[in-house]
Amino acid sequence: MLLLVAALAAGGYWYTQVAPQAGATTAKAGGGAKPSIPVVLEAAAVKAVPDDLSTIGTVQPIATVAIKARVDTVVDTVHFTEGQEVAAGDLLFSLDDRALKAQLRVAEANLERDRANFEKARGDVVRYGELLRSAVAARQQYDAAVAAANALEGTVKADLAAIESAKVSLSYTRIYAPMAGRTGTVNAKLGTMVRAADATPLVTITQLRPINVAFNVAERHLPAIRTALAAGKLKVTAGISGGKGPRAEGELTFVDSQVDQQSGTILVRATFPNADTLLWPGQFVDTVLTLRVEPQALTVPAVAVQTGQEGRFVYVVKPDNTVDMRAVTVARTYGDLAIIGSGLTAGERVVVDGQSRLFPGAPVAERGPGDNKGGAKTGNADAAKPTQSGGQS
Repeated sequence: MLLLVAALAAGGYWYTQVAPQAGATTAKAGGGAKPSIPVVLEAAAVKAVPDDLSTIGTVQPIATVAIKARVDTVVDTVHFTEGQEVAAGDLLFSLDDRALKAQLRVAEANLERDRANFEKARGDVVRYGELLRSAVAARQQYDAAVAAANALEGTVKADLAAIESAKVSLSYTRIYAPMAGRTGTVNAKLGTMVRAADATPLVTITQLRPINVAFNVAERHLPAIRTALAAGKLKVTAGISGGKGPRAEGELTFVDSQVDQQSGTILVRATFPNADTLLWPGQFVDTVLTLRVEPQALTVPAVAVQTGQEGRFVYVVKPDNTVDMRAVTVARTYGDLAIIGSGLTAGERVVVDGQSRLFPGAPVAERGPGDNKGGAKTGNADAAKPTQSGGQS
């Protein structure tokens, strides 16, 4: 019992006398300094930033031609393969032309016959004219000879027209590509009977170079588009959604004459050379229309801009390595950049990572984007660690 009483007395003395002095000594050694919060910083910079309109567009060919037969016959030869690119003037189909050649020969024979009759009729006119002047032939005979010669002259002209028609029909047995493009499915194989009245085309040719991309923009952008068009050509880029390859470049060539009242948008169209066929008819593409390029835009990373109860703000680092909460206005965004309208000046450093622990006047220490949040570039990492004196870290 005596030992227990002595131990309790010693513990009470240490708790009331020694422990407070040790805590005060430790607190004095720590100096009460607040730890720095590690953050990632980036300076506001002036850059040339495009003013873009991004939307989804549809690739549309400028021309699509359905190739059909113009005579009733049989396919004799197909001179290309499905999906092949052809040039203007390339021979596509050869059709059976034997019947049409026979019709041409008949028309030529009729012409020879009627020309012979016409020459005879003209000779009769000359002879009856001489007989009429000698009072040997009657006027009626002369007039009949003239009428017969005129009729045969008309027959000869009709024969010439028939020959031309037969030649034209014969030319339809050789079907050539009217333009450069890519062929689709061939619906008429070797030996297929084709007719001029068929609804299904023999093949369809789609023009790939150049090519159009059509897209809709909100009507509120129409004044800006018209102003930019008055100043010069507008650049448009297009690429596959999510694709990492190169993007096709073209220019705006068409603005529709009226706004769609139901959607509040207006149709515009851009033309692309498409020399490397990056764009394919019918596909959906991410389309970017550049209205202008702002040469002196003040930019910060978009992640630096926070939204509070009073609007948007950023944390700006002051010379004493503390932060100030600065209200800013954001004119627009471009990719991962925010274009600042007011509230910042070029060169001021803003916090782009680590804002969740900040408050006005908080001390900060810069760290690298890939560094551990506990390590600081300024060598003040120990200040960010909690003290061991029992005080708040």
